[in-house]
Amino acid sequence: MGQDSRAFKNSAVEGLLRGVGVAAGSLEMAEVIQLCGGTRDMPAEVPVDRYVALLEWLARRFFPEKPLPEGLQAVGRRMFHGYRETLLGKIQLTALNVVGPERLMRKAGEFIGRNSNFGERTSEQLGPRHYCVRFRGIPIAPEFYRGLCLSAFDVMAVHGGAIAIIRHGPEDFDLDIRWE
Repeated sequence: MGQDSRAFKNSAVEGLLRGVGVAAGSLEMAEVIQLCGGTRDMPAEVPVDRYVALLEWLARRFFPEKPLPEGLQAVGRRMFHGYRETLLGKIQLTALNVVGPERLMRKAGEFIGRNSNFGERTSEQLGPRHYCVRFRGIPIAPEFYRGLCLSAFDVMAVHGGAIAIIRHGPEDFDLDIRWE
């Protein structure tokens, strides 16, 4: 079997690190660079297996009191806010409040997939204020993505949001998203 060429762009890692507060030059940053496959600097792309390891390390490091799935959700929540501080995030998410939850959910698969070179992410409206975002070929914990969505709802002042995870396989899952 060949080497897995699936990877995330550096901007995805930058949002994570800003969100949890890992500072450039810190000992934590040195660990992050090593986890991502770099030696002295952060690589331009991070292989998916290293990205998964980074998410789990961040969850354990910054949310040690939580079980891993809850820690990954907390990392996803923080990543959303950290990504909003990056140049790419500022461009993509500036109009979030204007766009509103309906348009965000219609475009969720596209937005989430911009920082990686693999998998399929699609969104389908199932009813009023009810969407299904499907992830296929994505080896990232669904709790991480639930955290991203919950933070987006917080920013847009969406109330009564509920996100259920429906697993179909190790790399295939849906987020069933509803709000009031």
